[in-house]
Amino acid sequence: MKKILLIFVTLVPAAAQWRHFGEEPLRPTGFVGIGFSAPVNPAARNLDPGWNLAGGVGIVKKYVGATLDVTFSDFGINHSTLQRLRATDGSQRYWAITVDPMVHVNPRGPVDFYLTGGGGLYSQVTEYRLRGGFRDDFELSNSIYKPGVNGGAGFQFRPDRRSHLTVFLEARYHHMFRRGPGASYVPITAGVRF
Repeated sequence: MKKILLIFVTLVPAAAQWRHFGEEPLRPTGFVGIGFSAPVNPAARNLDPGWNLAGGVGIVKKYVGATLDVTFSDFGINHSTLQRLRATDGSQRYWAITVDPMVHVNPRGPVDFYLTGGGGLYSQVTEYRLRGGFRDDFELSNSIYKPGVNGGAGFQFRPDRRSHLTVFLEARYHHMFRRGPGASYVPITAGVRF
């Protein structure tokens, strides 16, 4: 954690040194990414770490922007939970469609730090494969749709200063509101922004 904090404290001020000046017009933007996801308690007691896909489109001008994001995270249900339910296999998947404002520190430099967050519609789909009689297994599935929020931060790196193409790495905390404590997870995503 100390190393991550040291990198953050070093890169943010360094990125500000390479600012480019001039008016920047409003322009369309988009991104795609893939990574891994970690469930947050209490969901972490029943789930294994998983993977995620993310993508979105939006607009950006200078230091601010907004995107319509679509995210998908897939988690396996851990062995002890499967045994307790007498299931042979299971998964829990989350998808979200959110509107997320974004604030950049140095959008036109070679390294940029940004903050993002927002809210929208979340879905949780839980599936179990249960042992049936004789040789037949059967599946149970349950879907929930609820509102949720997310927030996070990331870095993006510009390989060519004349291009809008950047490579990014970000982490976001997602929380889906539902009965009880809700469901939370953290996807860490790497990808390209254009």
